[in-house]
Amino acid sequence: MVRYQFGRPHRRIPAALLVCAALAADVHSGCGRRAPDGETLILKDGLGRAVQLPPRPRRIVSLAPSVTDSLLALGARDRLVGVTDFCTLPDGDAPVARVGGMLNPNLETIRGLRPDVLVATTSGNDPSLAREAASLGLPLYTIDTPDVESVLRSLLDLSRLIAERERGRILVADLRSRLSAVASGIDEKRPVRVLFVVWGDPLVVPGRSSFLTDALARAGASSITSDAPAAYPAFDVESAIARAPEVILTTPQNRAVLDRLRREPAWSSVPAVRSGSLFVVSESIEQPGPRVVSGIEEVARRLHPGLFAAPDAAPPVASRRRGRLSP
Repeated sequence: MVRYQFGRPHRRIPAALLVCAALAADVHSGCGRRAPDGETLILKDGLGRAVQLPPRPRRIVSLAPSVTDSLLALGARDRLVGVTDFCTLPDGDAPVARVGGMLNPNLETIRGLRPDVLVATTSGNDPSLAREAASLGLPLYTIDTPDVESVLRSLLDLSRLIAERERGRILVADLRSRLSAVASGIDEKRPVRVLFVVWGDPLVVPGRSSFLTDALARAGASSITSDAPAAYPAFDVESAIARAPEVILTTPQNRAVLDRLRREPAWSSVPAVRSGSLFVVSESIEQPGPRVVSGIEEVARRLHPGLFAAPDAAPPVASRRRGRLSP
């Protein structure tokens, strides 16, 4: 699994047509103002770039699954005119145009959709996208989500962009409440030493600057690879064994990796293998969007089974209030 970051290993957008008055403010807090004619809005995106938009964009193209999840959670399904091949939409919804991958979206297809705005993310899109979008006159707004807190801020920024501020406020308040409940539950518990397998061969893990490392910490985990300097480095297998994780986690695509670790003699002395604490969890914990809160709750239940009751088939965060499920 390859991860990217803007400027670091990611990507983003510069459609800086006008200068935002408060550009020196925190790059994660969007600022906005109406142009004198009242027909455009200038917002600062997650990279601190000023982007000129309609006051209520009606035709939106999402360039990453986490962006799609966020827009669904904010009630913008009817304004999505394009999504990537990797995005998931609720079953039964009318089809939406597919615009290619996150690294190589088809900009000619996108231009044909006549979008008011493209929304990208530093956790998946290529930095060259900014230049290419600008050359076609496509306004590109980028979200930067290096940690869980920035996901919450990005939801508020997106709600401003799509003129759904109250919906954004309610959504973020609910997500914060759920995170607080997890934090209270694990407050006095010793963090569990966890190896999270992002990819099995080679062994790829979350490092110091990884979004995933922060999400795991919020679930009561101490990632044994959190000191690795890269966000998602290839990690030495012998070092992983020597660090003696108590629990090993991965996502469904790596299920076979756990089966292999159970059988390999080199791993037989590792506490997680001895106790059988090798678990598959959903990909939500890796997603820099609203579903990460569900992922944190899931991992917290797995690591601290006596503290958290399992939900009664709770619907995804996207739309408990609207009766529509998000992916």
